[in-house]
Order: sequence, then structure tokens, then C-alpha cells
Amino acid sequence: MKTNTPASPPHKGYFLSHIHEQAHGHSSMRLLALAFDLVLIVLLIMLAVLLVLGQTWLVYHAVYAAPSFYLLAICVVLLYFAGFKAILGATPGKMLLLPWL
Repeated sequence: MKTNTPASPPHKGYFLSHIHEQAHGHSSMRLLALAFDLVLIVLLIMLAVLLVLGQTWLVYHAVYAAPSFYLLAICVVLLYFAGFKAILGATPGKMLLLPWL
């Protein structure tokens, strides 16, 4: 029976070379990715407001006076960026424009 041999360790400087290779895309493309993310965040906040606060009519009249709205909005934004970064490594806006970044 053939046994697996351990993989050889990476050559010296392998990880440092990849750290310095991170390319920074054009700022206009990054702004476009952020704009796409903000559109998704606004839609998620609207959905969360409808589900959590139960406001089904003209949300901005009923909700802006409640402090729970601001807490909910902050939680949605933090969960959006932290969740996508942790699970997929990038937000949907950045993944959408990844070939150009």
C-alpha cells in the first residue's frame, strides 16, 4: 500500500512575495463596487425594517423617530460587511467587479 508523503514546505519568501502582490484597483471601480454594496444595504435595511418593526407603509415617516431603527441599520451594515468578508472574502460589489479590480 502506498503511503502519502508530506508535501514539501514552500520555498523561502513565498508568503512575503504574495503579501506584496496585492494589486490595488482603480479608485473609480472601487467606488462603483461600494455604490453597488450601498444599494444592497439599503434594500436589506428596508427589508429588516419591514420584518422587525412591522412598518409596511412609507417607511421613512414612521421609523426615523425610533432609536431602534438606527440600531437595526447599524447592525445590518456591520453584519453585511463582516459576514461577507468572513464567509466569501469580499462583498458582492467587489465580487461583481473583481475582474477589473
